[in-house]
Amino acid sequence: MEIFFQQVVSGLATGGIYGSLALALAATAAGFAYLRRPLSLGAAGLWRGVDYAALPEVRLLREYVRINTSDTGDQVAGARFLHRQLTAAGIPAMLELVGDRANVYALLEGQDPHLLILHNHIDTEPEFHSERWLFPPFSAHCRSRRDYVGCTFDMKSTTVAQLLAMAALKKRGRPLRRSVLFLATNGEESGSELGARWVIARHPELVRRTWAVLTEGGSVEVRQPGDVKYWGTEFVQKRYLDVWVCGAAREPLEELARELRARGQPEEHLRLTPEVARFLRAYAPSRDRVELRRLLAEPEALTRDLVAFRRLPNFLQAMLRDEVAPFSVRAAPGGGWQLLLKLHLLPGSDPATALEKLVPRWRTWGLRVQLYDNGAAAHGSPLDHAVPRAIEETVRAAYPRAAVGPLFLPRTATDARFFRAAGIPSYGFSPFPTMVTDTLVVGGGNERISLPAYVEGVALYRRLVERLVG
Repeated sequence: MEIFFQQVVSGLATGGIYGSLALALAATAAGFAYLRRPLSLGAAGLWRGVDYAALPEVRLLREYVRINTSDTGDQVAGARFLHRQLTAAGIPAMLELVGDRANVYALLEGQDPHLLILHNHIDTEPEFHSERWLFPPFSAHCRSRRDYVGCTFDMKSTTVAQLLAMAALKKRGRPLRRSVLFLATNGEESGSELGARWVIARHPELVRRTWAVLTEGGSVEVRQPGDVKYWGTEFVQKRYLDVWVCGAAREPLEELARELRARGQPEEHLRLTPEVARFLRAYAPSRDRVELRRLLAEPEALTRDLVAFRRLPNFLQAMLRDEVAPFSVRAAPGGGWQLLLKLHLLPGSDPATALEKLVPRWRTWGLRVQLYDNGAAAHGSPLDHAVPRAIEETVRAAYPRAAVGPLFLPRTATDARFFRAAGIPSYGFSPFPTMVTDTLVVGGGNERISLPAYVEGVALYRRLVERLVG
């Protein structure tokens, strides 16, 4: 580890100070004194007349979003942008080129050498249905003084919040209690082979030194400005594994895919894991629908009562079962045909046993079936760790009436799964109190973020990081 971070420090020697970027970071860090007190979106007068486009944290986000870091863009350019911001703020940073991708590391040493990693990924999802956008996805267009349109949630807005939290720690100039590492990796949307998985495999000294990881995956439900319904910190998610079914002829694979789609997800073998039970205990009281609160009050009963189970929203049903999703049949590289099946497994599920229940062996006679393990964790992170406790304290200080608790991700995977597999407690946290109507378009056309919520989130994230390491 010492040798690795000597490289980080020495790599800074050739870095210059970029005037305008340094000023933007310095202005934002200085402005944090104003943002220290708890804010509330309900205080409409607080932000009236604010020119959000002129705020340094908004300018920085817009500059980052303008770099197309999807698979059709330039992820190395995104990495270089982050590296420039860090060096401009005087933070030791290193850019690691991995083929046509890059990872960025920036370290602030503290009295305790065990690291809190602020992790983000540079790549974004493809430009789905870009023709439906009012403005190009990477144009960083400010539709008004209050709204911002662009690819922000996954996960450039959180990246900028992490970047500015690091800048604020550096500007403060006081020794830190704990060391903190800004880690930007690539390829999260396509398996992280050259990103998080690369870092974990190639830098065991980093793994040994890490205390916890703070990354994406959290969720915030806001009914209306100032009214937070539930603020969830991701601590566990489903395990996603690939199953390739291959054959000489196409039709048997097409028939299998049609059958799985027609059958839908199973309603047998339902089970309540301890992780899901922990989540539902905190989540159920925050539901507005009386019937849903009643159903979730006794989640174990849902595994035995199919009538009640079917009344649950689909994403809650997914928390009580292993699932399988078929993709399209394609020509196999070596000849013949192949069908990809994606397993969605609950914590603790054995992959081979789950596959037999979801796709019995008799159904694939005459076909070749190969299960691939990508190294994702089959378990979550502890909720009695200092990180989720600090998140709850920080959020409640800013939003006293908010319901704050854990979050189970049933349909989304993040790099936390790989850090957990390496034995590192990892947590997904979103700091932005965004309206539910905004979160519904995440990853789709006209994705947007409320600028008051973004500005509040940047300040909230800084306060959380200070609580953890300052």
